[in-house]
Amino acid sequence: MAFRLCASDIFTRLQAYLFVSTFLVICVHSTLSSNSRGAIKEIVCTDVRYAYSARGFSNNDVPIQPISGEQLRICDRGQTCCTTDMEHKLSTHSRAEFDRLLRDTVGQIRTTFAAQAQKFDEYFKELLRTSKSDFHEMFLRTYGMLYDRNSYIFNDMFADLEKYYLTGGVDLTGALDSFFDRLYRKMFQVLNSQYSFNEMYLNCVSQRMDELKPFGDVPKKLTVEVKRSFVATRTFVQALAIGRDVVKFVQEVGPTPECSRALMKMTYCPHCSGLPDLKPCSHYCLNVMRGCLAYHAEIHHEWNNYINAMMMLASRLESSFNIESVVDPIDIKISDAIMNFQENGQVVSQELFKHCGKPRLGKRDARHELNYETLKFGGHRDNAVPRPTTAAGTSIDRLVQGIRKKIKKTRGVWLQLDKMLCGSMAGEGKTLPVEDCWNGQGKARYASELVGEGLQNQTHNPEVQLDVSRQNSLINQQILTLKLITTKLTHAYNGLDVEWQDESESDWNSSGSGSGSGFGEDEQTDSFGDIYFSTPVPPTRFVPDRPAPTTTSSAGRWQHNTFLVVFSSLVLWKSFFQQIFFSNL
Repeated sequence: MAFRLCASDIFTRLQAYLFVSTFLVICVHSTLSSNSRGAIKEIVCTDVRYAYSARGFSNNDVPIQPISGEQLRICDRGQTCCTTDMEHKLSTHSRAEFDRLLRDTVGQIRTTFAAQAQKFDEYFKELLRTSKSDFHEMFLRTYGMLYDRNSYIFNDMFADLEKYYLTGGVDLTGALDSFFDRLYRKMFQVLNSQYSFNEMYLNCVSQRMDELKPFGDVPKKLTVEVKRSFVATRTFVQALAIGRDVVKFVQEVGPTPECSRALMKMTYCPHCSGLPDLKPCSHYCLNVMRGCLAYHAEIHHEWNNYINAMMMLASRLESSFNIESVVDPIDIKISDAIMNFQENGQVVSQELFKHCGKPRLGKRDARHELNYETLKFGGHRDNAVPRPTTAAGTSIDRLVQGIRKKIKKTRGVWLQLDKMLCGSMAGEGKTLPVEDCWNGQGKARYASELVGEGLQNQTHNPEVQLDVSRQNSLINQQILTLKLITTKLTHAYNGLDVEWQDESESDWNSSGSGSGSGFGEDEQTDSFGDIYFSTPVPPTRFVPDRPAPTTTSSAGRWQHNTFLVVFSSLVLWKSFFQQIFFSNL
């Protein structure tokens, strides 16, 4: 009976020790498997050293083995390949790269408007010069010395037109009324050169001009045509220049401190985690960019209104407000006015003598006597030299069509900047990944929701913290500028007068025309690359030696832990047999 109890007790104890040993082996094996997998994902700083040096930094800054990241301010504070000095340098570098990429991208828009403003300005100035030259040649050929002595009247008219275009400080209606009044007086004197007229008498002559209409309806029609076409032309070229300057000021809006922090976390924290080739997730990049470009997006609505108004006025410049159709034949229209006067000269003179009194006879001057046949000419210029329409030989229709095509591409551009910048990070013809990408913490899918564009939508942006109640004064100023020029464009489109402050030519032309191909041009400006650096292949510079991965660490860990399992089992069995031995004594 005692033997059975002893055997039963031994068997029970044996089961217990076997269970404990088996459990111990399973736990150790599980731990070893986990450690083995962890060893595979262990941070390696070798690639980071190369990527860091490829950006112009010293690879001596990069630790050879991962270190503790407790002192880091932006990136993960666990095991890291970045020191605090590296984090600071990379943070500054990411900010500089973002500034440059944004400047280059937005700069293309500015270049487009600058180039088109300059092209249109050159076209109009040449058109006006050519028209003035043709006018002078035609009238000199027709009137000879008589025109030459009185050419200042016509020169002053062209000077007023040019001054309005350059400064806006001319009343076009008043300037043309003055021109026709002076021409009317001079023609009346020439047609009645046998008489002597004082200033009082000539004032009386001027007062009867509206009633007698010596030039027919030419002054009224020409004034309407010149005014609305010149107003539209000046407003259009001014609007191009203002668009250029608005973009220039928007370029000066830099990233906030919160944006700079988010840029560093997105672009270079993967390197601190030993993942220099890992690109950010698509929605992660968009959230960062939308937070950084929140103020830029605020200009979207007024910019689109401005572009729409530009497109509408451009359509008028191609049709009813075509400046070329007004300026080019201005000599013919004024000659028509002169012919109207000479045809009705006797009737007009008699009416004036009746109302202003009979003038006194003066000394005859054959030099001022007009030959009726000399004055009489038709509307065709047989000997006129064909005139170019622009410096490039382009008509205004093609010129305006080209401008419309280019500026139309900028509609909605301020809400596309985030996609354009993230597209630059992906590389030409590629898109950022959705899976197996940097999500701000590691290599995984980005789980946060995508926020909208604009300041108010950044309230719940998980990447960039912004005070949405805080406005940017520079952006607000540009919004106001766009509202004002849009109103002027609308007035010009409707044929209304547009008020300008009397400004010098250099006020709108001094900002420079920029350089480069422009937004949507055929030529491409130098690309920036991307703000995300990866290991270049093949390397063209010194590459730090990369030691071959070793397996001794993992193997040694396995051998060590196997020894622990065997040793633990031996200890348990020794204890088991000792208890059996002493219990049987």
